[in-house]
Amino acid sequence: MYYLAEYKEQEKNVLECEFNNDILFKKYEINNNIIKVNKNQLVCLIEKGRILDYKDTQGEYIVENNKLPEKYDKPWNSFIIRDAETQSLCAVFFNKSIITNNKYIINDPIKYVNWKNGEEKEIYIKINGTYNFKIQDSAKFLSKAIGLSSIYVKQELIERIRGFVLNSIQIGINELSKEYKLDIDTLYSKSKELEIKLKQNEYDVKLLEYGIKLTYFDITNFEITKKKKKFLKKS
Repeated sequence: MYYLAEYKEQEKNVLECEFNNDILFKKYEINNNIIKVNKNQLVCLIEKGRILDYKDTQGEYIVENNKLPEKYDKPWNSFIIRDAETQSLCAVFFNKSIITNNKYIINDPIKYVNWKNGEEKEIYIKINGTYNFKIQDSAKFLSKAIGLSSIYVKQELIERIRGFVLNSIQIGINELSKEYKLDIDTLYSKSKELEIKLKQNEYDVKLLEYGIKLTYFDITNFEITKKKKKFLKKS
């Protein structure tokens, strides 16, 4: 079975990957059996849609193909990556950095609990701003990907999780309002100082199913408006 073993010798010809803020993972065929893992990266060794081994510690590793050593960590082989069952041995590098400056727009009015003079009142607002996220669980994230493309960019993911992001931000804003008893005007002026405390909350559970974690959001603009009317179809 293939696995990754620590490699300490000097080697010039190694397989490594560089990321920018737009790329979430890259796939490479195994042409050289020395793989380098850099800071904020995780690399998975994959064959026929199954994860054989992974490393998230900086260093160089050699791809071995023999009996696993004793006390070896159990690999992530509990699922098959969809549409990747026929692919040969490859290495997939994940970007574990925080992906920043992603824009959101909530045009449909959302309910906001507004605090005015110590009293709470429900109002409706339209907002837009930015948010940051990271790949929290690479195995879950990979299980949601359609096949194993050579490169996966953040825009592909954002299109798929847009609804979950907006819902998480809506709930997060109200959590912050409740915790800090924020007037809507105060929320705007302090929005860039407020980081979502997701470690203490579970309202982003749908994103966690994708292996994604929101780490920050801010509000760049908002508008107080009326509740959206529901129109009933005439029978």
